[in-house]
Amino acid sequence: MLNNARKSRGELAKIIAEIIIGIILAILAGFVVDFIITRFLPEYKGYEIYINEGVRAVIVLIIGMMITRSTLRFIEYRIKTSRKELYGISLIIRIIMYIIVIAIVLSIFHVSVTGILAGSAVGGVILGLAVQTVASNLIASIFVTSSRTLKYGDVVGINSWVWSIDTTGKIIDVKTLFSKMLTKDNNVISIPNSALLGNSVITEFKTEDSSYIYPLNITTPSDVPADKVIENFKAMSNNNDMTIFLSAKGGTTNTYLIMFKFQDINELNKIISIANMNLDRAYWTVKSQANVLGNNAIYESIYELNYYPVTVILNSDVKSDEILKYVSENHGDLDLKGILMSKSGSTNTYLIFAKIKGPEDINSTINAVNIFMENAYNTLKASQSNQGK
Repeated sequence: MLNNARKSRGELAKIIAEIIIGIILAILAGFVVDFIITRFLPEYKGYEIYINEGVRAVIVLIIGMMITRSTLRFIEYRIKTSRKELYGISLIIRIIMYIIVIAIVLSIFHVSVTGILAGSAVGGVILGLAVQTVASNLIASIFVTSSRTLKYGDVVGINSWVWSIDTTGKIIDVKTLFSKMLTKDNNVISIPNSALLGNSVITEFKTEDSSYIYPLNITTPSDVPADKVIENFKAMSNNNDMTIFLSAKGGTTNTYLIMFKFQDINELNKIISIANMNLDRAYWTVKSQANVLGNNAIYESIYELNYYPVTVILNSDVKSDEILKYVSENHGDLDLKGILMSKSGSTNTYLIFAKIKGPEDINSTINAVNIFMENAYNTLKASQSNQGK
């Protein structure tokens, strides 16, 4: 901070010194030119006035550029920012300084600036209409950068009603007509400055540290409980930098808001993909455990007691109560519970709950339950046949 203050005072002193030097050189130029021509080049005495004007014009141009550069450095140190972030302000200063320098040069050559302005009024209107788009981009650039709405290095999301999609990326350049953005797809796009001012909503991603927070909305069907999906997502993500909320519910959908941190724009797509895949896996994990009896009927048995539901269809020529009695009395090493889900003309559909230790037991449990139910049916069917004899 003190270093910037010293530098700003140094630049201010330099500006004053350059102005004084310019005035002194402009005054001395006449004497030096007169001395050189009188002493060494008397044949050019008739052109002395024009040579004096040319030398003074060159001095004004050189000193004007030096003062402009020092003024920009003074402002940069004064408000503690970078030259790239000062692009709009520096553009205004350059234009003003160059206009002043040109006006001084014209006055040196005895050209009336007022006459030029009056005579160019009609041409200015025509030229203004011709460069309307360029001028709008230029003015937009000045306002966007001078107000610090858009700065070099910002990671932003731009939502414009001019475009049909949102754009997220890092600002890598702000110029007179266009601003350049490095997108999360690792492409560089040029955005017209006029589209940024008045036609867009700009979201700046930032946190207190060096990372950024990105909000991602994902929609899934609402045919499973949202709390179970959130619970599974948290278990699968195992990431303190990734949080999830149920942001909206529709008639057939749930919308989840996932907030996560990222360090660099190039890693954003990868993290978005991970978040999408984790939520997809969380949804289908819950869905696979809830697609038999609906949303709530079997959740307590699956999640709390670790029972897995297996649907079994058997012919209805064996009574369903005998099948269920056999299941409750003869399941052996299997821990089974059964209900009759539905009946049709020739078949009965049973839902058998089998206790499992974890997901790795699901395939073997399904196989064991189906074999057990087949044996139960065949045993009871054979018993009925023997009784008939």
